[in-house]
Amino acid sequence: MMYQKLEGLIASLAKENRETAQILKELSRHMGGIDDNQGYHAEQYFQNALSEKPIFGGVKYDVMVPNLAHKDKNGEIEFDIALINGDSIALIEVKNRIHPKFVRELAEKRIEKFREFFPKYKKFKTYLGIAAFSFGKKVTEEAEKYGIGLIRQVGDSVEIRAERLKIY
Repeated sequence: MMYQKLEGLIASLAKENRETAQILKELSRHMGGIDDNQGYHAEQYFQNALSEKPIFGGVKYDVMVPNLAHKDKNGEIEFDIALINGDSIALIEVKNRIHPKFVRELAEKRIEKFREFFPKYKKFKTYLGIAAFSFGKKVTEEAEKYGIGLIRQVGDSVEIRAERLKIY
């Protein structure tokens, strides 16, 4: 008798566990959708701003290319914004939230992939930038350390901090 009650309790708990897992899965899907929407909004905002005024680090660019991408059997990479003129290219990543680790990855790994997959720009001066609605202190410090420009929203316009911009 006690064994049957225990079996019933275990079955009931297992069912509740499955229901809770399903609820968490749905919640996760919805939260991911919200984050995707915020990321899309940020990309659109900064692409529009830099399309209207394609200047980064004091350099004027002729064209703004959204979502510059490469994909083949050897790998893939995408940059949210590329500003290009006759001898310079600025690669700008747009993020809703940025961690210092991403800054290092951009400067150490993503730039190497860019060189590998976009050899036509090998003689160009290459600059890096990160655009977001706000930045934490550690992100700002990492960006300055690596010579990466920062672009953020200020009211109805953008502010670009690129005093220590490095050519990659």
